[in-house]
Amino acid sequence: MRIRTTSLLATATLAFALTACGGSADEGPADPTKLDDYASFACDDFATGYKAAQTQQARIDLANKVNKWAATSVTNGIAANAKALARGADASAGAWQIGADAFAQSCLDAGWKAA
Repeated sequence: MRIRTTSLLATATLAFALTACGGSADEGPADPTKLDDYASFACDDFATGYKAAQTQQARIDLANKVNKWAATSVTNGIAANAKALARGADASAGAWQIGADAFAQSCLDAGWKAA
């Protein structure tokens, strides 16, 4: 019986800890004018891979990597410009450049800085 009680107590403690980490509705949304973690990851990946993305397939791969993070970001312009980056990757080199410039600008506007 002691093992079962200890197990139930451990489960209850874990459940409480997980709900405490989840935050509350009172916290409100993140500040969309500031760089959130997802935007930071997307901007870092973009900056790291941009110069090497010389072929269409390399651009598509980079856009997919960037969108993995950007789609979850609430930072202004990050998700939308990551989608434009992906559309540009599938199109011409000029369309890629326009999408890349817009995405880079959204990173800079949010306060991203090169590491």
